[in-house]
Amino acid sequence: MMENEVVNLFKTYQETSEYNLLVSFKGRLSQEVLTELGSMIRTSLSTESKIKKIFAVFIELAQNMLHYSAERKINEEQKDAGVGILIVRENSVGYHVASGNLVLNEKIEFLTERIQKINSMSKDELKSFYQQQLRSERPEDSKGAGVGLIDIARKSDGPLVFRFDKLDGKLSFFTISAFFTKEN
Repeated sequence: MMENEVVNLFKTYQETSEYNLLVSFKGRLSQEVLTELGSMIRTSLSTESKIKKIFAVFIELAQNMLHYSAERKINEEQKDAGVGILIVRENSVGYHVASGNLVLNEKIEFLTERIQKINSMSKDELKSFYQQQLRSERPEDSKGAGVGLIDIARKSDGPLVFRFDKLDGKLSFFTISAFFTKEN
């Protein structure tokens, strides 16, 4: 039996003092949870002109986690669903939308090369690449058209930032973040 303990939220509160945490979720994603988190974003950012882009990137990152996280749990509909963490935070200059989840180490090279390629492109080049990907064959292990990361880069106001924290010989924790500047 687990013993009740005091959770040190003060430490978390202090760590988040430089920004507003608009949405924070860790766990197994489901359509219901995604709908609720989406409502929170819409409410929190109702006055932000880039709300549609921020929301779209949040949904794309959530879907990547749902479909591609190496950590899986069965949801209410008895479907396999990804586990990870999603945050939307605001500071004085803009918004960060980020996700993190486990990936197989064998995916690191592909993801690194893909994101670096995307980050090297201009907005016009991204648009062409996006169109080209839509017309091409679906990647073997893809749940969509393979355009998610391209779309995130097209909507965000800077390069995609990412990292891998190796856990063991099989798994790493993959974090990816998109940034949106505030309109003055």
